[in-house]
Amino acid sequence: MKRFRAVLAIAVAIGALALAGCASDSDVGGLESGLSEVDGVNGALAYTTHSGGPWSTQVVVLLFVDDPSDETVVATARAAAPVLAGDPASSGREVSVYFIDGDRADYEGRSAAFADAVPVTPALAEALGVLQPGSEALRLSPDDVRRLADGS
Repeated sequence: MKRFRAVLAIAVAIGALALAGCASDSDVGGLESGLSEVDGVNGALAYTTHSGGPWSTQVVVLLFVDDPSDETVVATARAAAPVLAGDPASSGREVSVYFIDGDRADYEGRSAAFADAVPVTPALAEALGVLQPGSEALRLSPDDVRRLADGS
């Protein structure tokens, strides 16, 4: 009986910790507002994910842009980096940035917006000093965000 109680107590503690990780999602409203002020950005949408477990939080950002050219995407990523580095919701976390051609109001939700994501080519990632294969997202480590925010 004592063993059963100990196992039950451990299970309850693990469950509480798992739920606490999900409940502590960052408020991304300030991040969205700050990113929306970046030149060439028509709006931003951000949310958190927990791949790997509730203790592992990543931030996903959709930036709606006027011009989806590589040069503009690189400039927008550089201009957005100080916001990402300085906001408590994204600072020190992995960030995946999707560049969407158009205005935020053009899309009912993020699923619809993902269909128009601008591909992040290896050349585009290389221009930012980020090593990654081609993808629909620019995947930035916390170090990448800080380096870009510092202008490197």
